[in-house]
Formats: sequence, C-alpha cells, structure tokens
Amino acid sequence: MHRRRVFSALLLLLPFLAVVQLGSPLHFHLLLSLAILLCAWEFAWLCPGGASRGMAAVTAVASLAWQWAMIAGLAPAVIAPLVAVVMLVRAVGGGEDFRAAAQRAAWTVFGVAYAAGLFSYASLLREGPDGRQFVYFAALTTWAGDIGAYYVGSRLGRRPLARWVSPKKTVEGALGGIAATLLVAALGSGGVWPRFPLATAIGVGTLLAVVGILGDLSESVLKRAAGVKDSGALIPGHGGVLDRLDSLIFCTPALYGCVWLGLV
Repeated sequence: MHRRRVFSALLLLLPFLAVVQLGSPLHFHLLLSLAILLCAWEFAWLCPGGASRGMAAVTAVASLAWQWAMIAGLAPAVIAPLVAVVMLVRAVGGGEDFRAAAQRAAWTVFGVAYAAGLFSYASLLREGPDGRQFVYFAALTTWAGDIGAYYVGSRLGRRPLARWVSPKKTVEGALGGIAATLLVAALGSGGVWPRFPLATAIGVGTLLAVVGILGDLSESVLKRAAGVKDSGALIPGHGGVLDRLDSLIFCTPALYGCVWLGLV
C-alpha cells in the first residue's frame, strides 16, 4: 500500500512539474481541465440520491465551461442556473420523481461550483507573470501538508480531529500537516517563490495549511453522505482524483485571494 502510494504520487508529480516549468499557461489550463473534469465526474457519483452517466457528463461539461469562462474573463455564474434547467428538463422528459430530480439538479450545480468554481482559480494564478511560483507555492505546500498529516497521523495520531466526519483524522496529524506546510513554505521563500519572503511565506503558508484541512474534511463529509470510503479508484494507494486534490481545490482560491488583496 505504501509503495503504491509513493509510486503513484511520483507518477503524478513529475508530469505536473514538467507542464508548469516547461509549458505555457495554455498547457497548464489544459492539464487543469483534465483534473477538473475528473473531479467533477467523481463528485457527481457521490450524489446521495443516486447518479447516472448523464448527470456526471453534465457536471463535467459544465465544470469545463466554468473554467474557460473564467479564463476568458467572462461571468461564469450564469452556468449554474443553466445546469439546473438542463437537469430538470432531463428529469421531466424521463418521468423522474420530482423530489429526486430536484436533489440531483441541486447536486449537479453544487458539483460544478465545487470542482470548477473553486479549482478554476488555479488557472487565474498561472495567468500572471509570476504564475509559476504561485502554482508551485499552492501545490507544493498543500501536498507537503497532506504528506505530513498522513505520516504523523498514522504513526502518532491519538485524538480525533472530527470523529463524526472522519474517525481516522487526528489532531496530531493536522499539526504534522501544518508543520510540513510551513517547513516547505519557508524553505522555498526567496528562491523557488521569490514573491514570498520568509514572513509572507509563513503567514500565507499557515492560511493554506488551515484551509487545506478544511478542504480535506469537506470532502470527507461528501463521502460520508454517499457512504463510500474513496471518491474513486483511479490512483492506486490514494483513491480517486478528488481524494488527491481535495485540499488543493480549497487552497487555490485562498491563495488567489491573498494575491488579489495585495498580501503577496
């Protein structure tokens, strides 16, 4: 299990670094589109009221539309009511129970807002002249937090962090994740991410560490509602794409907000 987890992580990390370092913003947007599509597809299947391929397809396509609308500088919010209308029309045409149809329509809109409404900010981070270092900061600190939480929690975890959400997540693991995030943020300050001097790296790193924990717990709530352990099985040792990116989905808009406010 541990070997598969490490091997899968390396297989994902190397292409990601190659696209960010060697590719243009367009290449990064396309890579992010793939991630958003997979996250949206997995999210749809977590619907407590049951899902279908059609519902998953609507969630995925609408999520991609949201991302590219944001890249183009358009207002993507109009996509949400369109998605709701499409889902309800499908339900009427298929003779579905209205209560179940309304639940699926709401879940689909929620999925688009979750997968694309949050994660699309990664594309906006990459657009600017300092885009590479923003992407590196968000991804590497968040993943460091995930790794720290996993290893510290699995070895030293005793006190549950949120038992009703995820019994295996512990206070010790959360503290280990925060420590790992701050360590990586500090090590890269002034070098890998020159826009982040040490004090800024520590401050923003602390914010992302906390937001990343919230992102992880939020996905745990979704999986608990669906009655599943993982969002999928695409990544050996990790579960689904949503399982791997749940913290980063929350951290990218948080970092974008810091940049937009002039804190970075």
